[in-house]
Amino acid sequence: MKKFLTFLTLIFASHYASANAHVLYEFGSGTYVSQENRMDVRPIASITKLFTAIAVINSGVDLNERVKVIGKSHGRVPNGVYMTRKDLLRASLISSDNRASEALAHHHPGGFDQFIKDINNYLESKVLYNTKIVDSTGLLAGNVSTAADLIEFLSLIKDQPIIREIASERNRAIESARGKRSIKIFLHNTNPEIFVYDNVLISKTGFTNPAGRCVLMLVERKNDIYGVIVLGQKNVKERSKLVKHLLSVELPPNPRPIVNSTVDFTTDFQYTKEE
Repeated sequence: MKKFLTFLTLIFASHYASANAHVLYEFGSGTYVSQENRMDVRPIASITKLFTAIAVINSGVDLNERVKVIGKSHGRVPNGVYMTRKDLLRASLISSDNRASEALAHHHPGGFDQFIKDINNYLESKVLYNTKIVDSTGLLAGNVSTAADLIEFLSLIKDQPIIREIASERNRAIESARGKRSIKIFLHNTNPEIFVYDNVLISKTGFTNPAGRCVLMLVERKNDIYGVIVLGQKNVKERSKLVKHLLSVELPPNPRPIVNSTVDFTTDFQYTKEE
């Protein structure tokens, strides 16, 4: 039975990862310059952490308050230390630290269950009906959305100052307190494109086996603002190749939505740790 369930899991992962979805959206004109499978509901992995960040910010909690880190998932932020919520947001969004995201949810007003209720009430109020959040990290395959919903979500957060400040950082050093000791943690952004382009305003990557390689980006290009969503790529190299293609598309004078993309990026699927 265990082998059979493992087989089903691999089939499920391969199904999602074999068909990518992507969009390039221009916010000024409200048009899809390029798109492929934008309405497909798919796991979004650690892009979930942006929804976690918005839930924390919308709750009105003190972001400078130090809270105790508790969590069962993996992360560079150690259990038992005290860290400000803002630094936990940095660890979550810059280096995709799962334990930091878990700690933020557990210290949400009302606890984890209320966090899940609040974040899904937010999704319903914003008419993001194809998006569902079941945990704060994105590790579970039940965290799903569509490229179209993620563009709508990006339109809601693109001018949020805390998100813009944190989710565009390449590197950051943060400190945590454990008793009388102070621990310094160095964060490195998980998105290689943020080190290539100087005009990335918001960035978040994601990876699990069911989700494939994912990225959400807000980019300024020729004085216009664009949303880039890539879901389900098979490895980082091909994800980067697709992002490069989307950001090099020659824009028409009056952009109109493109119904289907003709770009084919097909490679072998790779299984690695979550991103």
